[in-house]
Amino acid sequence: MKIILENLSSSLTVDLFGGAITNFHLKYNNNLNPLSFSFTKEQMPENNKTGAPYQGHFLCLGRWGLPSEGEIKAGVPNHGEFANILWAKKESGNNKLGMEATANKEGLHIERIIQLDENNSVFVVKEIVTNIHPLGRLYNIVQHPTLASPFLDESTIVDCNATVGFDEAFYKEATKNNFQWPQVKDNKGTIFDLRNPQINYNSVFSFIADHESEYGWITAYSSRHRLLFGYLWRRSDYPWIHLWQHWDESKIKYRGIEFGTAGIHQPFKEIIDTAPGLFGEKTFAYIDAGETISKNYFSFIYKLKDEFAGVDDISIANDAIQIKLNNQTISIQVSPELIHEFYK
Repeated sequence: MKIILENLSSSLTVDLFGGAITNFHLKYNNNLNPLSFSFTKEQMPENNKTGAPYQGHFLCLGRWGLPSEGEIKAGVPNHGEFANILWAKKESGNNKLGMEATANKEGLHIERIIQLDENNSVFVVKEIVTNIHPLGRLYNIVQHPTLASPFLDESTIVDCNATVGFDEAFYKEATKNNFQWPQVKDNKGTIFDLRNPQINYNSVFSFIADHESEYGWITAYSSRHRLLFGYLWRRSDYPWIHLWQHWDESKIKYRGIEFGTAGIHQPFKEIIDTAPGLFGEKTFAYIDAGETISKNYFSFIYKLKDEFAGVDDISIANDAIQIKLNNQTISIQVSPELIHEFYK
């Protein structure tokens, strides 16, 4: 079941099967949707095939990546149950949706409130997670927005406030083989710019969001369509930024612009054995029995009129999302109600 939220400028679609945000577009820009990514059932991991396929911006909750062998045998899917099961609608209106889901194997319950601004192309998401089991547990939560065609092509540029990072393929040697955003290396040692990669290298790179910033942020810009899409969150909620890229021969097919609490894309035992912390940040989170945690983020989409020269910084000031570009500052007004929802 899909639910659509709308205002005068934009439209947002959520699929209750898997809980993913599958479409966010400007009504006056040919309905171009950055979140057009979707897997077929056949593309899904074997332990996920009975549930919802990955699509758009889905939530990894409980874990990020593979479960352990024992967890797989117990029926736990990759990236946790929430992206795989049916969510329930609690309330909905023209620009607000309440939804929830319970993952019994993970022992977690989530309540999510999505609110689209009354006028502008920006929405806020508040997610409240509760441990419903009588034991505390390690867990991770990662927001997994993924770009695909036609928004994504060889000219798409990704900016973020990442700092030090590493290639997940070499996670055991992360401290020895680290990079400074945006320069990275492929498995042959070739250096390239991850803002606009032109090297065919299927990979996941993980970075620390700037320690000096109150916020974490990430954007993707379509040069062909002059469209800027992005996210802003409190850095204390999500200290890690993850960039996934998947190529189909010589053409980039998917780009994940992810952010979360996870540092290593492995089962928890491997994370603990390898590195409980990296570059001054934990690589997992903990939630006690009966504990409730709450995390929020903004998402926005904006049509640029002038030439794009990269994003330098994003913050919130004067009831607006302030996007500092190399050559100008964009101000996206946000209703006080959404600002309040973000900070509470």
